[in-house]
Amino acid sequence: MTTMSGEIVKQDRIGRVRTTRSQRETMLAEYDGSGMSGPEYAEYIGVKYPTFATWLQRRKQGSGELGTQGEPKERPALQWVEAVVEKAAEPCETEGLVIRLGGGAEMTVRNVSGAKLAAEVLRQLGGARGC
Repeated sequence: MTTMSGEIVKQDRIGRVRTTRSQRETMLAEYDGSGMSGPEYAEYIGVKYPTFATWLQRRKQGSGELGTQGEPKERPALQWVEAVVEKAAEPCETEGLVIRLGGGAEMTVRNVSGAKLAAEVLRQLGGARGC
């Protein structure tokens, strides 16, 4: 049995695949770029899928993506940022863009200056992501 890069994977006397940490990391990196599903890749490298899934889980826990019990880490509590508008914006005759955040908070953007303010508020809340 080999990895995608051709490296031979060791087996013990009863057929269990034995790997070092660096081999597992290499195989997981190859899996990320392979485009295969987890079960397909596990079969390809000659390990049982539950073993492969355990490797993936350990990698997530080690990178801090998961909490100690294997559950996603809790997000920090929503924090509000005070916004001060120095100049009153001109009223808009249309309703504008309504942005609804998780937890029921809403923002209505009626003009360009309001869009800039909304973008800054979202950035401060951690909700703004680039396209």
